[in-house]
Amino acid sequence: MPRQAARAPARAPTIWARLAGQLAAHAAQRGADRAALLDAAGLLDAPLDDPDARVPLAAFYALVEQAAAALSDPHLGLDFAGRFQPEQLDALGFLAMSSPTLGEALRQMLRYQQLWSEGERYTLELREGRAHLGFTPSGPDRPAHGQVAEMFVFDVLVNGGRMSGAPIQAVAVRFRHAPAGDPGEKARRLGAAAQFEAAETELVLPAEVLARPLPHANEALAAFLERQVGALAARMPGAGSSGQALADRVRALLAERLREGADLGALAARLRMSPRTLQRRLGDEGTSLQALLDEVRRGRAAALLGAGMAIGEVAYLLGYSEPSAFHRAFRRWTGETPEAFRARTSGAAPR
Repeated sequence: MPRQAARAPARAPTIWARLAGQLAAHAAQRGADRAALLDAAGLLDAPLDDPDARVPLAAFYALVEQAAAALSDPHLGLDFAGRFQPEQLDALGFLAMSSPTLGEALRQMLRYQQLWSEGERYTLELREGRAHLGFTPSGPDRPAHGQVAEMFVFDVLVNGGRMSGAPIQAVAVRFRHAPAGDPGEKARRLGAAAQFEAAETELVLPAEVLARPLPHANEALAAFLERQVGALAARMPGAGSSGQALADRVRALLAERLREGADLGALAARLRMSPRTLQRRLGDEGTSLQALLDEVRRGRAAALLGAGMAIGEVAYLLGYSEPSAFHRAFRRWTGETPEAFRARTSGAAPR
């Protein structure tokens, strides 16, 4: 029998080198040894000043952890995000600022998220008059995930308020990680109390916040910048014609049809490729159709349970034929039952 060629290992996700350079510079301004931090993270010789360079996302996570330890600061992510400016993201940042509304700015950042961090996932969904923004980090749990999650919430909640000209009041702030440092200090900086050890990291805002006009909106400039950013995204490995990573496109399609489940043939047809090609390309991105379906279901389940929906109805909306199947899946995802999760997040005793 002919030998089957071995599949190339999945490419490790990367992040813009400039973000690592900016974090290292921020830590150095606060008194940390920049060279020592970069050396410990494996980035000492990385071209952090090259606007087109990329570094492994895992190395960026290591840099976050090294900086937090060197400064003994459990709020490093919040501090760094508070000093961050959109223009530091080059053309993508200017595209966001020239967008007509805050919602469109967020959608552009999410559409091209693989440019600045291809291994993480950021989402925006509108449900029942509220905007749900989610964050999923890359890889197994580690301390950097909590810091980066707090950067994300601060950037949207506080920096988004600054960009749109008025404070944003969150409906809910939920973090998957355990609190590090004083939760009261985090609430003071965010302007909102946060729930920790939730099923997912999620920022919930009133939907009308997305309609806020931006002071630097410029339709012609935004159109020009989107062409530049789209061209950059299309050149990235794993990007389709839309500039999105295939896994992101599959997640979006699954979110539209959760009740129907993951029909490989139907999804492949929507993406204009064969089922086999779809499976292979997802494998090249380090994931699978079932893993993506579990991820989308898990996030939606947490939101629906948190909204008080009946467990049987949640199971139906997620595409499970029986509530018992949903119970087993939820326990596999979170280590607890849907009833226990809802009781813990609502503060009520499980029934």
